[in-house]
This record gives sequence, C-alpha cells and structure tokens, in this order.
Amino acid sequence: MQDTTKNEDPPVERSDAWWYKVYFAVLVTTVVVIALLQAFTYYFSN
Repeated sequence: MQDTTKNEDPPVERSDAWWYKVYFAVLVTTVVVIALLQAFTYYFSN
C-alpha cells in the first residue's frame, strides 16, 4: 500500500494588522451584545 498523504505547506501566519481587526471586531460585538442585554432587561422589567 502506498502512502498518498500530501505534504502541505505550513500554515500562513496572519499579520498583526489582521489580528488587531479581529480583536477590535470581537470587542465591539461584545459591547453591543452587553448593551442590548441591558436594554432588553430595562425594557421588560417595567
């Protein structure tokens, strides 16, 4: 039986600028979700 696995190139690392964009997007999404949760809590508590 012959080994048919292919030697792939090592994964390409992302640049720091790309990771900063991802970090910023996660941060903004988290703030928006928390704000929406607080708004819904305030709205439905009355």
